[in-house]
Amino acid sequence: MKKFLFFLIVLALGAYAGAAYMFGGQAREQYFSALEKYERYGFFSLANQSYERGFFTSTAQTVVELRVPEGLADSNATGAVRFIVSHDLRHGPLTGEGADFFRKPGLMRVVSTVEPLTTDQMSQDLFSRIPELAQATSEVLVGFDGEVAGDVLVPAIDRTIDGEHVAWGGLALQGEYVPLIRSLRGEVTMPSLMVKTGDGTMELEALSSDFDLVEVLPLVYAGQVDVGISAMNFIPAEGDAVRVRNLRISSNSSCDGSLYNYAQVLGVESVNVSGSTYGPASCELAGKNIDAAALSEFQINLQQLYHSMTDTDSEIFFDQVGELYAGLFTKILAGKPELHMPLLQVTTPMGEFTGAFSVKLLSPVADTALNPLLLLQHLEADAKMAAHEELLKGLLRIGLEKEHVEGDLETVVQQRYAEQIEPLLARNLIVREDGSIKTQAMFAKGRLTVNGQDMPLF
Repeated sequence: MKKFLFFLIVLALGAYAGAAYMFGGQAREQYFSALEKYERYGFFSLANQSYERGFFTSTAQTVVELRVPEGLADSNATGAVRFIVSHDLRHGPLTGEGADFFRKPGLMRVVSTVEPLTTDQMSQDLFSRIPELAQATSEVLVGFDGEVAGDVLVPAIDRTIDGEHVAWGGLALQGEYVPLIRSLRGEVTMPSLMVKTGDGTMELEALSSDFDLVEVLPLVYAGQVDVGISAMNFIPAEGDAVRVRNLRISSNSSCDGSLYNYAQVLGVESVNVSGSTYGPASCELAGKNIDAAALSEFQINLQQLYHSMTDTDSEIFFDQVGELYAGLFTKILAGKPELHMPLLQVTTPMGEFTGAFSVKLLSPVADTALNPLLLLQHLEADAKMAAHEELLKGLLRIGLEKEHVEGDLETVVQQRYAEQIEPLLARNLIVREDGSIKTQAMFAKGRLTVNGQDMPLF
């Protein structure tokens, strides 16, 4: 009986070793497949330096190269930053360690760390000046069906480099990709960032982002994205400081297979400039009936362009990008796209401003996008706004202060304001209501009306 149990144990271990070795082969295929797919993307490129395969684990090293844009490169530098990402690949079917040995089944678990490239002096200098870079890590679990889940952790950095002080609270990224349903979800957090130079100080506090997306067409994602920043401060060495509190951006998009729609909301609690506080402020934007296939084709072509060209600063590159955007614009206009801003609201110490607009393109004829005059015949738009009169006077006052006008400023403000507003009121192009100036404009079939009054276009 003992011999039989011993035989079963040996058989199980042998089967597990065989499975681990088989998964090791799949892990190697996955690694080199990913390397080939992302080998080059404009200023970013990957290359394998080594791969050693074992029964239960394998190790690999990937050379990452980041080409610095021409305008940012130092005159004495090569214009490229290179470093090594070392990978420890633990083969499945059980990829855990210690108490978690049975809790992480999958094809492989990859733990990666960053280190300088010993043959590159610029890389050595970078890591010696910012040694925290070598503490950046990632851990990724690859499932049996290709699903990927993991995190990336970049440590905090507090350094003075070339007279500029950088204090970064680090970064954490957690994500999951499920290829079966093409879903991508995760979150990013960055506690803080402070950059102090001779020109002033920039501070950012508590950046966070959540995303839950589905790839509805190749490289076209739909779903929810939320971004929040608790505070942003811009403090110049000379001039007025700007302090922003509680900035929030939310985006929700969908696709019915042929048309892409999105809605975005931007809000800010307050903006303080020279002791004056503006806000809260909010803005809503929505796009409808956007050709999803055209978006996908554009993204694919743009990606191929980045893969094929290493010099992303060249005129040839920008010309080809411009052609891609022109093609996208033409194809989108061939449908019935709509752009709406249902709400724009800003509160200021001088009063409130509200506005809204909507633009629709109705069944344009062929080549309309190439002829703006023909395009106008198929355009419908409307806009409305309301601004408190004290706000309008305040804006006029700011402009006159910059002009350094002679005489009593308040007298000049009242005089100029009357000169500009009264003729418009007399023509009914604007109306005065409850201390605010309001107006509404509509455009349809090539005809513009403002508060019901026809207005010539040319």
